[in-house]
Amino acid sequence: MKCQTVIAGVGGQGVLFAAKVFTEMARRKNLRILGSQTFGMAQRGGSVMTHLKIGEFDSPLVCEGDADLLLALDCMEAHRTLPYLHAKHNGRAAVCVVNAPDAQSFPDRRVADLLGEMEVVVHSCNADAVALRMNNPMVANLVLLGFGSSREHFPFTYDDVREAIETLSGPAQRAVNLEALERGRAL
Repeated sequence: MKCQTVIAGVGGQGVLFAAKVFTEMARRKNLRILGSQTFGMAQRGGSVMTHLKIGEFDSPLVCEGDADLLLALDCMEAHRTLPYLHAKHNGRAAVCVVNAPDAQSFPDRRVADLLGEMEVVVHSCNADAVALRMNNPMVANLVLLGFGSSREHFPFTYDDVREAIETLSGPAQRAVNLEALERGRAL
C-alpha cells in the first residue's frame, strides 16, 4: 500500500489522535509510515495539520497535488487544504472526507466544479452533531473516522480502525470511543 494523507482541523478537534490511529493501523499491517505535524496556535483554535505517508517514501511531507486522502475535521480547514489532493491519475481518485455541518457547507460552490473536474471523491457528514448527541464533542474525530472507513477508497477497513482505537484508548474512554466509531459507520 502507498497512501499520502493529510489530516486537517483546528486545535482540540483530535487531529493528532486521528494521526495516531493511522500510525497504529499501519504498524499492525507492518507498513512503513512517515509523518509530520504542524500545530502552531493549536491551543487557541488555530490550524492543525498532519502529513502521513504510508509505504516506501523518503520524506514525511505531502506536497501539494500529491495527497490520496484528505481527512478534515473542520470545513474551513478542508477548503484550505484542498490543494494537497491530486487530480485523478493512473485510475486513482483522491478522497476527501469532511466533517461538515450541512450538505451546503462543503464543498463550497466555488470549488465544487473544480473537485468534479479533478474527480475527487467527496464524502461529508456532520460528525460534530453526532458527537454532541452523545454528549461528548471530543469524539467527533472518531465519528468521522468511522464514517470514512465505511466508504470506498478509504485506505483502511472499519475493522482496522476499530482495532487501532481499541489499542489506543484508555479503559475509561474505550467504550465511548468505539460507540462514536460505530455511529460514524452508521451514517
